[in-house]
Formats: sequence, C-alpha cells, structure tokens
Amino acid sequence: MTIRPFLPAALPAALLLAACSGSDDPAGEPETVETMMPVEPDGGIGDGAGPPAPVTSDIVPADYLGAWDYVEGTCDPASDLRVEIGPRSMQFYESYGEITRIVVESPQDIVVSLAMEGEGEQWQMERRFTLSDDGKTLTPSAVDDEPFEPMPLTKCE
Repeated sequence: MTIRPFLPAALPAALLLAACSGSDDPAGEPETVETMMPVEPDGGIGDGAGPPAPVTSDIVPADYLGAWDYVEGTCDPASDLRVEIGPRSMQFYESYGEITRIVVESPQDIVVSLAMEGEGEQWQMERRFTLSDDGKTLTPSAVDDEPFEPMPLTKCE
C-alpha cells in the first residue's frame, strides 16, 4: 500500500494562481512604480509643447502706463528723453506714436509697433520695453538691427 499526502483539490490551483500574479502584495494588487516625467531643454514638462507663445494686446499693460524719464532726468515735460505711455499711444519729446500692435512676451517684456509722426515726417517704429522686476525702471531697446542705445527710464511721480 502506498501512502500519499493529502492535498485538497483547490490547493494546487491556488498555488498556480499565486505564482502567476507576479505580485508580492498579499491582496493581489499590482505594484505601482513611479516614473519621472521627462523635462524638455526649454523647461517644458516633456509633452512636446514648447514655451507659451507671445500674446498680442490692444492696449499697453497697466504697469507700463505713465510718464517715464531718463534715470538721471528731472521728469520735466521739456526733457528730451521723457516718454508718456498711454493705453494706445506714446508721446515722445518731438514725436507722437499711435500704437498699432503690442506683443506681450512676458509681464516684464513687451514689443510695441508704432505709427509715428513728428517734425513733418511719418514713419513706422518698433521698440521693446523691458520692465524691471520691481516695476521702477523701464528700458527701451531696438527690436531689429537698428542702431539704438538703450537708456533706462524711471517712472515720474
């Protein structure tokens, strides 16, 4: 007579299922593994999207409005480096510009296209205006290769 160990009929099936699950979790839940999201060279989140596109506006952002003069200027209306920036226009020493387009590249950086007139002449002009982080200095600069010396301006009181 041969003696066989007693195994319930369901035991081999349970062992087989446990071996195939690949989980150490007794509840049978699969393990989750966190993976880092890739970051793109421009700081994007890895979804293939680039940085946000510049936004166009009809009016100058509020932080740029007002009278500005050269940092060593007096803010006198007769100052030749003074500029008064309105929502849709700019008044310079001897010229005036109607704003035709504004590109807001960031809260501190806008590009303004102007239809200028002064001293019997008319012309088109573009200027970049960079606002300091504290909002107290505004620096105009050229957009293209036009010769233009950036001169920082401070807001007149």
